[in-house]
Amino acid sequence: MKEQYTRRFRLKLNQLFWIIVWWTLLGALDALGVYSLSAGWSVHDPGVVRFVLFNTLSAFFSSIISGGFLVFFLRDRFTMKSFGFALLISSFVISVLNFGVFLLTHGVLLSIRYGQNGLDPEVLARSTSLFDQPFYIKILIFWSIVAFITTIALHVNEKYGQGVLIKMLLGHYHRPREEERIFMFVDIKGSTAIAEQLGHVQFFNFLNDFFRDVTNPIVDTAGEIYQYVGDEIVISWDMKRGLNNANCIRCFFRMQELILRRSGFYRDKYGVAPEFKAGLHCGVVTTGEIGVIKKDIVFSGDTMNTTARIQAVCNKFRVRMLLSKNLLEKLDLPPLQYHPKRVGVFELKGKKQLVELYTFEEAMEPRYVGDGGISAT
Repeated sequence: MKEQYTRRFRLKLNQLFWIIVWWTLLGALDALGVYSLSAGWSVHDPGVVRFVLFNTLSAFFSSIISGGFLVFFLRDRFTMKSFGFALLISSFVISVLNFGVFLLTHGVLLSIRYGQNGLDPEVLARSTSLFDQPFYIKILIFWSIVAFITTIALHVNEKYGQGVLIKMLLGHYHRPREEERIFMFVDIKGSTAIAEQLGHVQFFNFLNDFFRDVTNPIVDTAGEIYQYVGDEIVISWDMKRGLNNANCIRCFFRMQELILRRSGFYRDKYGVAPEFKAGLHCGVVTTGEIGVIKKDIVFSGDTMNTTARIQAVCNKFRVRMLLSKNLLEKLDLPPLQYHPKRVGVFELKGKKQLVELYTFEEAMEPRYVGDGGISAT
């Protein structure tokens, strides 16, 4: 339980850290930019130093308060809203918070400078009088734009996956590169029949609820959602994170446990609860940015094809999960928790070599007691 929330908390802290870094840097650069437009300014001028200090401190405190509110509160509250609505409301709220922090910081610095109480009428008058200056209004507009861009950046980061946006900006995926990864292909069983039963719109909502619910177990086990393909979700780990504490295996059982606990919700809303199967495999893939008009990060290679085919034969062996011997041999399974069972040697469709497949006969995984996903009940 503690580990689950610690990882989610760390991801949010990482987002907040970058907001603090960029906003503080922008605060200092913005102040210097304002004075650079003035003739005869000097870094030795006490007025310049005070203004740069004020703007930098305001940006720093705003990034902590407004950025923290955005990351830890607003993003979760607007998950079910349209992107445009969430963007406008979040930007407006953050701009108002920034305005308040801006005013408060100026008042505190003035009270320190003149040795007066922050609520002293003279201090309050000086604090509010700064908004008569045109360049202060420009600063507020500037920070409203920063809040708007920050909200967009967080959304883009969610689209590509945690940490991918930074790697893209650094050119990590500009040239194709090989890396070894673990993949899990998860597919909803009987999805065609469910779609016919529910109709297209309700089936889409059904998928959306399922994908939303399994997100927490994926994040808790250090997984990355690579893509959604119809009723299938592809999850990926780098080798270190996927093998650590058997994260890739724990992910499956935590997803299964959570959906089992949520089965009542699905039956009440849709008349059917989802069941799923999964195939796991590891190997070398080529990773890179692809596309011209629409760009995306793509994994390609035989590893992807093999994982998909492993998942496809789950029904043949009447099991919910299959993994390759190649992956099993790399796992350090917790004692008395997972019991691998050999299914047999199978020639996967489209491949000449034989692949030895395993499943888990029993898993004594502690019950997943997370927050039940983020679906509305």
